Amino acid sequence: MSTASTKPIPHRTASDGVLRHRPTVVRPRKRMRRMSTSAVGRSPRAQLRQPLPHSLEALDLSSNSPTQSLASLRFLVLSYLADLEARLADYESPDLMSLGGATLEEMREWASTALDKLESIRQDVSAALPEFHLSESLAARLPDMTMPTLGGLPDFPSLDDVRNHLPDSDDLSQRLRSKLDDVRAALGDIDISQPSSFLPTLPHRIQDLQTHLSEMQRRAGIPAPSAMLYDLLDALRSSEVVCTLIRMAEEEEERVEDMVESAAREVRKAVKRSLEGMRLIQYSELPEGWRNNPFVTHGYRFIPLERWHLIVLSLFAFHNETLNIHTHLIPALLWGINSIPFLHGNLPDLPERIFMSFALLCLFSSAVWHTMSGCAHFASMEFCARIDYVGIGWLISASVGTVVYYGFQDPQYFGIRNSFLSLCFLTGLAGNIFPFMQWFNEYKYRGYRILFFLTLAFSSLAPLAVLTQLYSFGAMMSFVRPIVPSLLSYVAGLVFYATHLPERWLSPKWSQRLDCIGGGSHCIWHLFIVLAVSQHRGAIGQLKQGIEGLRL
Repeated sequence: MSTASTKPIPHRTASDGVLRHRPTVVRPRKRMRRMSTSAVGRSPRAQLRQPLPHSLEALDLSSNSPTQSLASLRFLVLSYLADLEARLADYESPDLMSLGGATLEEMREWASTALDKLESIRQDVSAALPEFHLSESLAARLPDMTMPTLGGLPDFPSLDDVRNHLPDSDDLSQRLRSKLDDVRAALGDIDISQPSSFLPTLPHRIQDLQTHLSEMQRRAGIPAPSAMLYDLLDALRSSEVVCTLIRMAEEEEERVEDMVESAAREVRKAVKRSLEGMRLIQYSELPEGWRNNPFVTHGYRFIPLERWHLIVLSLFAFHNETLNIHTHLIPALLWGINSIPFLHGNLPDLPERIFMSFALLCLFSSAVWHTMSGCAHFASMEFCARIDYVGIGWLISASVGTVVYYGFQDPQYFGIRNSFLSLCFLTGLAGNIFPFMQWFNEYKYRGYRILFFLTLAFSSLAPLAVLTQLYSFGAMMSFVRPIVPSLLSYVAGLVFYATHLPERWLSPKWSQRLDCIGGGSHCIWHLFIVLAVSQHRGAIGQLKQGIEGLRL
């Protein structure tokens, strides 16, 4: 139990200027608990009052944003780790060896373990806590924050030292509580998923590192970390912030689970309406993930994956994907059979074989997607949609590749040809990667999908520009003239695909009739793609002649 004593101290009043005495209460300061180990061999100047390190003086711990509050913790921890790492880097210095009498091998093993623990904490802190945005006062001091040598490195200040330099704060714990209140007041500003799981473990990990350091601290005289850091960790651990973060994370998890459950209920309702895949349903009855074209309102299949035989049989039934399937499946089968080697005496050139292989891949993957679009299993349906995009990407790259191959037939330009063929491969590879990004298949990003495939096609401008430079613009145009009809077919089909014509202009009566077989814009687009593939294949025979009639 503390006692208080009074003693008069002289002071001069403002009214009469007479020196008088007034009683002043002198209260002994409470002793604060220290989590750190005692530092044996502290230098004498550690006992004197010394300025706070710039890292603590310039750090603004009062903030209305929880992001800045947690960033303050991040800054303190990373500052401590940086200082400690610099000390450990001198584990072979004569000063450190002479202080504790430890052997070099002991110091190496001890320092290596400490550095591993330190780096693990630093990586997790950097990943879990928000980054600290430097204030102007802190940025102005950064040039002075150099790391001195071990012999001239001052010890970390004790908690009493910190308190002596905080005249406006009666109690550090009160200041910390205010800090944590700021966190609680605006928790909506931060991403709670990582701090909520990481914060409870941080004090234990700091303590584990300090326990390891204490093995050599008494022998080597290495000082303990800042008491303010430990006090902040202690206050944070004992406050309601961690519990609040965890509770909010649980609420977010429950919200996601509710969304998943809601989506599952929609799927169950749609399956029930479709009589387990036996009848067609309307667009309004589809779950959100299955809605691709709001202008096609009738004729949708919704077949559970376990009834896969109904999905296969739907190839021979009427619904809004019937023509979309067969406008690509039938040409793929006919061209595939026609490409069997033993049915023909003469094999086409390698570029033509590669082009037709990717064309068949595009057509077949499209037929599979439109067949699986009626599957009630979302993952399977979406995977087939993304495979369809992959086929489109390779068809575009192969089309450009034939122009490159035959445009640079002169042996002196083989290096250029190989470079552009590599570019074609990279564009095809991009067509493999982007479709599997989460956003790519969403309807709201439909315009970006179209722009992506147009970008792949526009990659052909680079080799055409080089051909113009090597020969002439007229010679280049004469060379590519055979493929112009196929380009026009692609563009015409793309216009129907992008505008949803004609179904967006049809009356509900005619739209419902068209939906019975799938005779909308997508079917028209398919027909133009088949026409373009056929035209490009025929143009390859003229591309073989090379530019300006050059052919090897």
